[in-house]
Amino acid sequence: MSGFDYSKWDRLEISDDEDTHHPNLDKALNTRVNRMTRDRKEEEIDAEVKKLQSEGLYDKAQKMESKRPLHVNNVCKVAEERTIVNWSDGNRKDRTVKDGEEFQVDEYFLFKEEHGALLEEFTEASWEKSHSMLAEKGGILLDDCANNFFLLSALEEEMKGNKDSVAKIGRQGQIISQIHQLAKPMNRPPRDLVHRFFDRFDGGQAQAAFQEGVEHFLGHIRKRAIDKKREEAEEAQRQAEEQSSAPAEEEVKAVSLVEAMHEMSQEERMGPGGLDPVDVFPTLPEELQECFRSGDVEMLKKVATEMDQEEFEKQWKRCIDCGLWKPG
Repeated sequence: MSGFDYSKWDRLEISDDEDTHHPNLDKALNTRVNRMTRDRKEEEIDAEVKKLQSEGLYDKAQKMESKRPLHVNNVCKVAEERTIVNWSDGNRKDRTVKDGEEFQVDEYFLFKEEHGALLEEFTEASWEKSHSMLAEKGGILLDDCANNFFLLSALEEEMKGNKDSVAKIGRQGQIISQIHQLAKPMNRPPRDLVHRFFDRFDGGQAQAAFQEGVEHFLGHIRKRAIDKKREEAEEAQRQAEEQSSAPAEEEVKAVSLVEAMHEMSQEERMGPGGLDPVDVFPTLPEELQECFRSGDVEMLKKVATEMDQEEFEKQWKRCIDCGLWKPG
């Protein structure tokens, strides 16, 4: 049976930062804008929790904290990192690092973007192909990010009602999860245990244990999806009641692209053509500046047809080189 601790995923946000912006606006810049918006919302929760605690309203503070959405950046923390080094004299040095760094959201997104095709191929793989893929690409497929990918994907597909996809993802994810479980007590890299894991399946008892783990995982995913839908409905009702019974509070405004680029370091905002959007933006024609201030793509199309074509192409190349616009 699977020994994976699923409780930390109970308030998980399954949407990705990069999926919430116009496809032509520079992906890296927009992803950072979305994260800044999310960080502002978290800062509001922090402030409200602190205020309630200072007033002695600890129950309300705890209730407010419980509503903080979890995401990849704050649910995956390395509690202990252990490295065993074999020296040339035959001695083994065991180094353990406590309270490691939190799992960075950039790391997960970059992993998914770089290895997405391999993860999808493994999702569709047969038992025999899974064995060969893990033997050949275990360094990638047995990474912690891959484990998180299958968990997140299973929950997302269950929320959408795609039962067949959930079953496939759950099965393949459990292969990875159970190899990790096999390796942990031995203090061995999971990749070293790939062949041993599959060799165990010559007998029916191992197959039954594996399937029990799969069913346990799928059962948790089903329960979590039901709970999450209920929580979303309750939260929507609560917000509607608060809005109808209390003065309207000013909503947190999304950080605009123009505002965000001034809050980033030059290295973070530098465009693909080596131009800095902070330097380029003030020199753009006013009508183009307004398009990016408002984020109105239809206005941008209108400006493109009305401006002198040669001038527009000149300015547009600068927009691309500084990352304000992504061709395609």
